[in-house]
Amino acid sequence: MHFTLKQLRYFDAVLRTGSIARAAIEMNISQSSITAAIDSVEQHVGAELFRRIPAKGLVPTETGQRVGRLVTGFLEQARVFESELLSLSGAPSGTLSLACYAPSAPHVLPPVLRHVARAYPSIRIDLKEGDMQTISDLLHTGSVDLALTYRRNTPEKMPFKSLFHARPWALLPQNSPLALDDSVALEDLADLPMILLDLPTTERYFREIFSSRGLRPNVVHRTKSSSVLRGLVAADFGYSLLNICGPNDRSGQNGYVVRPLRGNVPSPEFGVSCTSGSLRSAMVQAVLKIVTDLAENGGFDHLLLGETERTITL
Repeated sequence: MHFTLKQLRYFDAVLRTGSIARAAIEMNISQSSITAAIDSVEQHVGAELFRRIPAKGLVPTETGQRVGRLVTGFLEQARVFESELLSLSGAPSGTLSLACYAPSAPHVLPPVLRHVARAYPSIRIDLKEGDMQTISDLLHTGSVDLALTYRRNTPEKMPFKSLFHARPWALLPQNSPLALDDSVALEDLADLPMILLDLPTTERYFREIFSSRGLRPNVVHRTKSSSVLRGLVAADFGYSLLNICGPNDRSGQNGYVVRPLRGNVPSPEFGVSCTSGSLRSAMVQAVLKIVTDLAENGGFDHLLLGETERTITL
C-alpha cells in the first residue's frame, strides 16, 4: 500500500464534509496536507475521485464514492484492530470516536467522560458534535464508534440502547405570567411568539408536539444554537421548547424559567447507538457498559422531571 492510514483518514474527512477547509479543521491539520492526501490516493487509484463544483464544494465522482465506501469500511476495521491490539495487555485501551448531539452535549457528556476516565484512563475519547442528521451520517459511514443521540434519526438497523425518555420543557421569560404556574399547557403557548431550535429534524418534531393537540406554534425567531435560544428567551423575545434542561436551567438565575408541559406529549428516547462492527471492540463494549450502567444508576436523573413534576404533567 502506497498511502498511509493518516492519508485515508484525511480522504474520509473530505468525503464526509465535502470541503478541504472543513476537513482540515476537523482533523486539526493544514489544508495543504489534506490536498496532498487526496492527490496521493487519486494517483494510486488512477482516477479522479472528487470534482470541484462552485457553491457545492468537493463532490465525489462515482469512482470516489466506491473508494469512499472501501475506505470507510477499512477505517472502521482499523479502529477495532487498534483497540484490540492495545487491549491485549489487560484493560481496554485506545482511541474511541464518540459523537454527541450538540445541544445535549453539555449535559450528557460530562458524567460519561468522568466515569470513562475513572474506570479506563488508557482510553482516549475523540469527540465529534453535530445535529441529528450529521450524527446519523457519522454512524452510517462508520466514522464514529458510539453516538449519544435521539432514536428518531438513528439508522434502524444499528444497535441502540435507550438511556431515558426526554420529555420536553418550556423555557419562559422570567416576567411571563405563565412562569407563575408549576406547569404549562400547549394551548397557552400556541399563540405566543416562539423561538425555534432550527436544526435538521427538530422543526418537524416541535411542530408535531403542537399538531398532536390540533395546534400550530407561532414561530417568530429561529436559531441553530441552543445557547442563543436561551439568550433570546431571557431577553423576552419569546418562549421555546427543549428536551433536555439541566439544573442550571431550572435555577431561575438566567433570566428565564423552565416548566414541564401538561398532558401527554411526544417524548423521544435519548440513548447510545453504535455500528455493528464497533461492537466487536472490547473498548466499545467497556464504554457502552459504563454509559448504560450510568443511566440505570440515575446518572441522568438530574436532566429529567422530578416526581412532583411527573404528577402534574401525566
